[in-house]
Amino acid sequence: MIELKDLHKSFGEKNVLNGIDLAIPNGQTMCVIGKSGCGKSVLLKHIVRLLDPDQGTVWVDGKNIADLDQENIFEMRRKIGYVFQGAALFDSMTVFENVVIGLYEHGEKDAKILESEARRVLAAVALLPDISESGTPNFEKEYTILKNKKPSDLSGGMRKRVGVARALVGSPTYVFYDEPTTGLDPVNSEQIDNLIADLATKLKVTSLVITHDMFSVFKIADRVAMLEFGKVRFEGTAKELQESKDEAVVEFLERYV
Repeated sequence: MIELKDLHKSFGEKNVLNGIDLAIPNGQTMCVIGKSGCGKSVLLKHIVRLLDPDQGTVWVDGKNIADLDQENIFEMRRKIGYVFQGAALFDSMTVFENVVIGLYEHGEKDAKILESEARRVLAAVALLPDISESGTPNFEKEYTILKNKKPSDLSGGMRKRVGVARALVGSPTYVFYDEPTTGLDPVNSEQIDNLIADLATKLKVTSLVITHDMFSVFKIADRVAMLEFGKVRFEGTAKELQESKDEAVVEFLERYV
């Protein structure tokens, strides 16, 4: 479970987080919404301790991450998969290299393990047949073709899926998605939504999704938190969000739905 308690963060005179209290229960998908500049991305960076708060605490699995030494921070981060906005694939690398780069950089050099993990996660995001077919001629043929492609050979939806596959390497407990449907057409957006929902169900991961896409929110969210001026203005289910009479919530929905 991830808990943010009284989180404050300022950059110079700009207050970005002004007392965030938020809990992300295990096994659920939490969508965080809000206008640009309300602190959504800054919130994510605090959870992985790329930023330290001016005040307040971040707890991951019952541990205050401010108390962790470098080794334990490293171990905590290995529990978190991160899907960057736009997928953020390396253009000069193949699909295989993009997917396993984190595992490789963390010291795993065994080619069989790297290949096995690449097969597993690419199948998990439906870019390959079911992993149970691994070793069959059809699976191996499709894997060989896909693993050697460059990001420029892929559609926008396929690049997003490769980005999700990379985040799943190492079987993380948590997966963070930063605007996962940005730049996609409605068909591909729906496919990514379905993928996020399927992974949450099949892999039992806890998902934190930063998004402006309210259609995604209504499709995948177990709970929704809306930030405004660095505070949690609303927290509840998607149904409760739709039924809210809060003026700020109503205005936001009218703008983005």
